[in-house]
Amino acid sequence: MLLRTRVTLIVSATYCLLVGGLLFAGIKSEELANERYSQATLNGQEIFWRKLVENSVQRLETDANTVASDSHLVQAVEKGDPTTVLAAVAPVADALRARGTVARFEVMNRDGLLLYSTRSLLESASIDVGTVRGIVESRQAVRGVIQDANRTFSATLAFPLTSDKGVVGIAVLAADLRPPLNEFKASTGSDIFMVDHSGVMAMGTDDTLWQHFVGNISARKSRMETREEGGRFYSVVVLPLHDGVGRVIGALVTARDFTETQSRQNLIRKVSVGTVAGFLVLVLALFTIYLRRSFNPLNEAIAVLNALSRGDTTVALEVRNEQDEIGRIAGTVGVFRENAIALDMMQQRRERQRRRQELFIRMQMQSLSGMLDEEARAAVLADLKQIEELSNRKLSADGEVQDSGKGELEVLGVAFQTMSDRIREQHQSLEALIAERTRDVEVLREALHNRDQLAALRQELDFARELQLSSLPQVFPPFPDRDEFQIHASMVPAKEVGGDFYDFFLIDRHHLGFVIGDASGKGVPAAMFIAITRSLIKAVAPLSSTPGECLAFVNTMLAADNPQTLFATCFYAVLDVRNGEVAFCNAGHPPPLILRAGTGVVDAIRDVSGVALGVMEDLDYETGSFQLASGDMVVLYTDGVTEAQDVAEALYEEYRLIDKVATLGGREPSEVITDVETAVAAFVGDAPQFDDITMLTLRFDRPSEDKGEESEPQRRLRLTGFQPVPETVAPPAPQPATAPAAPAPAPAKAAPKPLVIQLGPIRSKMKPTPAPVEQPSAPPEEQPHPTTPAVPETTAPAHPHLDITIGNDLDELGRLAVMVDDFVEKNGLPERIAFNLNLCLDELITNIVSYGYDDDSRHEINLRLAVENNVLSCRIEDDAKEYNPFIEAPEPDLELDVDDRPIGGLGVFLVKEFMDRTEYRRDGNHNVITLWKNT
Repeated sequence: MLLRTRVTLIVSATYCLLVGGLLFAGIKSEELANERYSQATLNGQEIFWRKLVENSVQRLETDANTVASDSHLVQAVEKGDPTTVLAAVAPVADALRARGTVARFEVMNRDGLLLYSTRSLLESASIDVGTVRGIVESRQAVRGVIQDANRTFSATLAFPLTSDKGVVGIAVLAADLRPPLNEFKASTGSDIFMVDHSGVMAMGTDDTLWQHFVGNISARKSRMETREEGGRFYSVVVLPLHDGVGRVIGALVTARDFTETQSRQNLIRKVSVGTVAGFLVLVLALFTIYLRRSFNPLNEAIAVLNALSRGDTTVALEVRNEQDEIGRIAGTVGVFRENAIALDMMQQRRERQRRRQELFIRMQMQSLSGMLDEEARAAVLADLKQIEELSNRKLSADGEVQDSGKGELEVLGVAFQTMSDRIREQHQSLEALIAERTRDVEVLREALHNRDQLAALRQELDFARELQLSSLPQVFPPFPDRDEFQIHASMVPAKEVGGDFYDFFLIDRHHLGFVIGDASGKGVPAAMFIAITRSLIKAVAPLSSTPGECLAFVNTMLAADNPQTLFATCFYAVLDVRNGEVAFCNAGHPPPLILRAGTGVVDAIRDVSGVALGVMEDLDYETGSFQLASGDMVVLYTDGVTEAQDVAEALYEEYRLIDKVATLGGREPSEVITDVETAVAAFVGDAPQFDDITMLTLRFDRPSEDKGEESEPQRRLRLTGFQPVPETVAPPAPQPATAPAAPAPAPAKAAPKPLVIQLGPIRSKMKPTPAPVEQPSAPPEEQPHPTTPAVPETTAPAHPHLDITIGNDLDELGRLAVMVDDFVEKNGLPERIAFNLNLCLDELITNIVSYGYDDDSRHEINLRLAVENNVLSCRIEDDAKEYNPFIEAPEPDLELDVDDRPIGGLGVFLVKEFMDRTEYRRDGNHNVITLWKNT
């Protein structure tokens, strides 16, 4: 692109941008002025219309006082007889008719029943029952615009009729709105229309003009707009109409023809745009002519330079003025021509010298190539011949190749370098071949050694797999002499050894314990960890009073000596075969499923869940319970089932498992496991198995017929390091006075008190929580007297709120923990909530103090604890850097081994697990984190 063309385009673009910016600013300024004009018009018309309606209603207030003070009318309305009301209202109606201010007069009782109307009792009342009820309750009049059943708008005043007994009825006075409409039209100079909420006109000043707006008016929002209809421009203002209680019942529409004004504005715009465009074209034309004349001398100089570049030294440039640019260019061209002639002579001398050197180098290269083998020598000579042919050719001016008779010394140098590289490569290849043969012997020897080691390791892994599978129960049915239940289990490891386990055992003849678990990671470390976990659970289960106590002890033992920081999810439960009651404890494991017999309903038990075993010492674990009926089946599984992936990496997920289990009613426990494994395998397809698949099914067939106590006391072994504590008997719960007396239980044979395992710091945090006693409702004849104050069912917390302010110092966490424990204790909440909350606050505040502040100044961190509707909330507000821990913190991969797992994210993961709901938001320059925990 020529220089003058680029300059022209730049100037044109700059001018266009300037004109465009001015046009844009003008348009925006005009839009802002129109917006201000529209808002002022809307406000003025709305105020004027309200004033007109208020004047109409005020004229009705005198008549309203006359009606309300008529005692005969009030007494007739109180009786509720339309005939009596008609007789009493006749004088009042005549007086109102004589005044001429009332267009409609209605009387209703306090229930909204129409007793009198100046039109007909068969028509609907002007106001609805809801408005009547509001007037009766507030004893206040309602005033405003309403639309009756005939779709006629009127200014209405509805007021209560009162007697000594209170409000006995409602009177409605309505005035015609046509006078206000005419006055509004005369003041604004616009045609006025009143439409209902559907956009249908009820009243108007010009029916012909309204035909242009039928179906295009919405009464929901006030606005001012311009419309074009039939070549005419109209300014339309829409004002919503509200009744006495604030509901939108229609709209007031004003329309004014301003076609002449709009035409003048359009003409002005066209003239302005045409003037700017013409001026732009004129400026560009003058600028182009000037550039063309200015650049002509430069174009001639460029043509001379092009001729010199082709070797034509006969072309010269006529110098018109040596002082201008053209003269200086011509002098420079002359110097360039002389230098080109000298350079050509020098090139001829160098060409003769080059040919002598080229001949010498060619002879040396041919002699050197004789040192190579036959194949390499032929390749080198072929390359040399090709390079020589190329060096004797050059391109003509028109792009065709022609012989020049001139070779290039540089090309021969490259060829010589290529041949040297070939010799060097051949020498290096020979040395590498000798070294490779030597290494092959060493590699073969090492491969044989590795094969022997791999075979031994494979043999040990196979033995470990067989040992792990043999340690799990494999004989089914495991208890052939027990017909109260049926149990079956299966494990499919993902590697040679798995990280899952299951077990079941009889604690005594009335209680069956069953457990399933999943350790973090896979392979031998996970297998060793779950072996220890399974052994601890099976050993501690007979010595524990509840499943939660059992898992609390096992968790402490695992976490106390766990250098690899492994952990395991676990679900442990105890079935009472006498009544089908199951006590359980869930340590972070997927919720168990219960297939109810005969219904196909599958329940997922999610109400009790704790932290995985081995994460932290001295944790409390809750014990939950559920009831099994005859034929109900419990399905336990590990996350290898729900997190199985197909080739597209889609998960099997829990809902598919629930849908599958729901179809397996009436099947045997072993068949349920087989069908689920088949469904998972069909879903996965050819994708590899990434996790162990373990399942356990238990079907409760019937209650045990043996209802007696234990024939022998159960032994409670004393473990080293845990002191026995005597069992305490809770006092009997008080019975209500109206409850029937229960028969006294038969005395049982006293059994020696067992030794209960004391879990050290765990037991010190566990306090028995009394179960709520349901109070029977008293019969109707024994209900307390209405004047007797009723006892509330629930008691509000004594300290429902607590505000705490701490500094950005980690030493403040100790004081904060004491205040949180005191708040939880004062509100009667379980101590596990205090532990969970302190753990979460420790993690979040540590992150704020350690990473949120860049300076050494003191900052305040505000906390607010609140208990409301059985929900404990904690709000943390700080002025640190913006950071959302629930999104920006890395998500820990719990499937990786501990050594492979990246640092970070586990603390925030525990916060999400301990709390029922978490939230983060940025409020100004403050971070606000809110935690919720159901109490």
